[in-house]
Amino acid sequence: MATILREWSYRYQWLYDGISRLAALSVGGEEQFRQLALQGLTIKPETKVLDLCCGSGQATQVLVKYSDDVTGLDASPLSLKRAQQNVPQAKYV
Repeated sequence: MATILREWSYRYQWLYDGISRLAALSVGGEEQFRQLALQGLTIKPETKVLDLCCGSGQATQVLVKYSDDVTGLDASPLSLKRAQQNVPQAKYV
């Protein structure tokens, strides 16, 4: 993402979400995009999962359906705050 868009996307969640949705269109939409990363994985409720660069928690929301131990990590404190609001079942660092 271009530098100015990255800065704005941290500030405006609607922009970040819009860019994510647009990027996912090429594989059939957001739900399909999230499921692609999980293909071939066996995730049990006790599996520890680390969601790197979790943003506002879109992928984290899918991961908590499979595991009871999901941790989201992001460099942006604002994104982590949004992720905590969107997916309170996960832990964040």
